Amino acid sequence: PPEELAPFGGLPALPSSNDTTTTTKLTAVELQEFEAKMELLWQHRQDELQKMQSDGSIADLPKILRERIETLKGYLMDSSDELMELLEGRRRSIDHDEEEEDGTNSSSSSANNIIEALRDLEFQLSDVDMARDFHTLGGWPYLIALLDDTLHAHNDDDDVNDEIRALVDEIRALAATTIGTAVSNLGEFRHWALEDVSSTVNEMRTSSNNSDKNEKMTALSLLTRVFQEELDQRTEAMAGGTMAVEGPSHTVAMAKSRATFKLRAIYGLGSLLRGNPTAQQQFILNNGPDVLVRNVLGTLSNVRGPTADPSLSRLDYKFASKVLALGEDVVMDVVLHDQEYIQIDESATDDVKKDYAAEGVTTANQLVASFTTEQWCDLSLRMLAPPTEVLGEMSSRGIKERALSAVRAMAPSCQAVYQEEVDGDIVWGVEEVKRVRVEWNREGSGDGLDPVYRKELLDLVDGVLGVLQ
Repeated sequence: PPEELAPFGGLPALPSSNDTTTTTKLTAVELQEFEAKMELLWQHRQDELQKMQSDGSIADLPKILRERIETLKGYLMDSSDELMELLEGRRRSIDHDEEEEDGTNSSSSSANNIIEALRDLEFQLSDVDMARDFHTLGGWPYLIALLDDTLHAHNDDDDVNDEIRALVDEIRALAATTIGTAVSNLGEFRHWALEDVSSTVNEMRTSSNNSDKNEKMTALSLLTRVFQEELDQRTEAMAGGTMAVEGPSHTVAMAKSRATFKLRAIYGLGSLLRGNPTAQQQFILNNGPDVLVRNVLGTLSNVRGPTADPSLSRLDYKFASKVLALGEDVVMDVVLHDQEYIQIDESATDDVKKDYAAEGVTTANQLVASFTTEQWCDLSLRMLAPPTEVLGEMSSRGIKERALSAVRAMAPSCQAVYQEEVDGDIVWGVEEVKRVRVEWNREGSGDGLDPVYRKELLDLVDGVLGVLQ
């Protein structure tokens, strides 16, 4: 900029000529003088930049990334002590109504605890070059390792366990968000989803929790495990006679931390899967779609009790809506980019199909079928009727809009699934979508809908009905 060049006398002017019809040729002396002035200007600028960097005016970005990586490693090697330190620090902050005990904040370049380091990393890795450098510097395995629950050591003291669990959920949620932000930057980063980080995880594990030593661990598998873990916990609770009702030890804060973690985990998982046929195939082979939809249906069926905080139900439905949107996006990936997926002609012999299955190959049809099972189809219709009295008119309407989009994408496969089970003229999804149309087609009812927006909603419903019928 001119204002920055002014202290150096500006750019040296090239010798010019009044003759505009011919190209002016510089003499050797003139060219030498011009180059000397430019070199002097360049040297002045380099000296200025070096001074700014030594004064700390310019951040040393590689150094910042290395510091963040060391913070991740340090936490993983001694998570128990740091968790207690974080908990005690938060308690003191609450007692003294302080934002931070030492007066620092998340913008500080010395984010020396795991939570501040992750918050800063999530910001830093939104930049393509920073994300690439972070991966090159070896930070990716340590970031993924934070998803492994066994690496967050804590005791079973009931007085602090709920608070520690909420803190662990927060850390894992930040890790999932950072993963999603980094991978969604660029298509070339998609293969990070399937990079094996098991050696790093096993290195950080103690001998007592190293039972999965031979298991391949990736960002994709560990994010999928988040939802499998919760399914396993529910199974144990049902076996113990508690069904889906949360026990008294599950405080509102802990329930919110878990719900928020799941939202962040589905964001991270979506970043790994969208537009990534290879990761989608692996997700199918690991039974991911079934794990995901069973987790959602269980979440929506969870009995929180009459005194439960309504915000928990809102988080549950927000999570369910995001899962359904992910399922829709994978289906549309196959439909719109079918050339990137393996196709098997319907006339192929059973032997050919068995060969593909034996090799662990997932075809385009299998991908779509995995996200349009009876449970996925039921979820899409269930989300057309969220509890408006709990969620509010605006949130409920948004959830229905997204569900309608999913119904439209899944309709051909879902109708095929239900045609095998239902006799007569009943067509899957038609009645549920018609009910939404009746609800929105109430001009003059005082529902506050803008006429233009109402027309857009009705056009959306009619488009879905056109596909269904």
